[in-house]
Amino acid sequence: TLPALGREQPLSRDDITGPVALLKVWATWCVSCRVEHPYLQQLAAQGVPIYGVNYKDDDAAALRWLSDLGDPYVANIVDRQGSLGLDLGVYGAPETYLVDAAGVIRYRHVGVVDARVWESILRPLYRELLSGDEG
Repeated sequence: TLPALGREQPLSRDDITGPVALLKVWATWCVSCRVEHPYLQQLAAQGVPIYGVNYKDDDAAALRWLSDLGDPYVANIVDRQGSLGLDLGVYGAPETYLVDAAGVIRYRHVGVVDARVWESILRPLYRELLSGDEG
C-alpha cells in the first residue's frame, strides 16, 4: 500500500490498476508542473484517468495547490522521501508514465505534457493500449 494525499486510507495496487492511465510525478515546488497543470485539467475533463505522485513535497502545500488550481487526479500517492520516485527512476518533476490496464509502465515522458506532446506522442500510445493492441 502507498500513502494517499488527503485520504486516511492508503492506496493499494488495485486502487491504481484498471483502465489505461497516466501516472504523473508532480510537486508544488516544480515550476513546470504549474505550467502544465491547466492542460492536465483538460485531459481529465476529456476522461483521461490521471494518478498523481506528489514528489518530495509537503502534504498541506500540495492540498492547498490542488484546491487553488483544481485537481485533475483520480488519486495522489504521497512520496515525501522520493522512494517511489527512486523505484520509478524519476529524474525530477514533472514526469509522466503511461500505464496499461495491468499496471505495467509502457512509456515514460520527462518534462511538460502539453498539447504537442499529448497529440504527437502520448495520445497515440494511449489509444493503442485502450484498443488492446500492445503490438
